[in-house]
Amino acid sequence: MKTRQSGIFVEQRSRNAVNLSEEVAKIRGGEVVVVDIAKLTDDEQTLVFGDILRTIYALYAESDETEIGDTIPEKVIIFVDELNKYAPPRESASPIIEQVLDIAERGRSLGVVLFGAEQFRSAVHPRVVGNCATHVFGRTGSTELSDAAYRMLDADVRMSLTRLEKGEMLLAHSPFRQPIKIRFPRPAYKQEGVP
Repeated sequence: MKTRQSGIFVEQRSRNAVNLSEEVAKIRGGEVVVVDIAKLTDDEQTLVFGDILRTIYALYAESDETEIGDTIPEKVIIFVDELNKYAPPRESASPIIEQVLDIAERGRSLGVVLFGAEQFRSAVHPRVVGNCATHVFGRTGSTELSDAAYRMLDADVRMSLTRLEKGEMLLAHSPFRQPIKIRFPRPAYKQEGVP
């Protein structure tokens, strides 16, 4: 009988299998830990992401100030693609939404930073969007820009988002009066005159 699971749940554990939360809890300053969940089903992805959030949040919430910097990094950045899968705007409370909201609302004071990427800002819970300190916008359609999630931008800025070129983005951060246009350079192998 074929199941809809990807193999994350197995009858017998391999000898080289590790406990993800134990491995994540061992993180040290300067390390990068990547957990690739692309081949897992949506439910399994939610389970793994929730376990990572819970582990990191507990690591900082339960540690005293002497541990931070010595055994625990001063800051941890969690980058998640398609954040809207884990914190949709109109869904009833669930454990994963509560964890994402905790990180978004209280994580910065603990040293836990959440970077989320998604196609549509309007598809993310308003409390997560409201707690963002820095916003980066790529080219966006006018239908999406009419959503309340873009109310923070004036009409001229919203219109400029519809005309951004490939590699251009707008960066909005509270110390800046206006969003700043940033441009990613073309890769060296695509630039003219580069040997």
